[in-house]
Amino acid sequence: MKKNYLLPYKFKKIGMALFLPFLTVCLWLLFAEDGLEFDYFHIPVLAVWLDELGNSSGFFEMTKTDPINEIGMLGLLVSLCFMALSKEKDEDEMTGQVRMQSFVWSFWVTSAILLLGILFLYDFAFLYFAFVAIFLVFILYILKFNLAMIAIRRENDEK
Repeated sequence: MKKNYLLPYKFKKIGMALFLPFLTVCLWLLFAEDGLEFDYFHIPVLAVWLDELGNSSGFFEMTKTDPINEIGMLGLLVSLCFMALSKEKDEDEMTGQVRMQSFVWSFWVTSAILLLGILFLYDFAFLYFAFVAIFLVFILYILKFNLAMIAIRRENDEK
């Protein structure tokens, strides 16, 4: 029995709706000079590993933080997962083959980009790169898969 671990198609639409607002927040966090942190909105959270500058570090400690960073990144991750891991309206064996090829392609391209980033980026440039690299395999997969599906549909419409 062949199991399909994909989400229903409606999750793809939800992911698309969530993608733009969370992408905007993440880009703001990445490129804004003063960031998006608010001094008045800090909540206590559990840190599995806390290493603050100038203070002691430790495991399983409480700290106060502005949750906008985490909410933005989690929202972007969830939206990308919903878009990448949802069924198509017309899901068939060929779609599964295109999914697999797109995933392998995105994995290899992401690996090559990570290799270049590790070799040639340093200091804060590497931190910015690492922030983007978290989502890179999803973004490349979604682009490759959707472009391949558009090409296949266009080819089938021409026949």
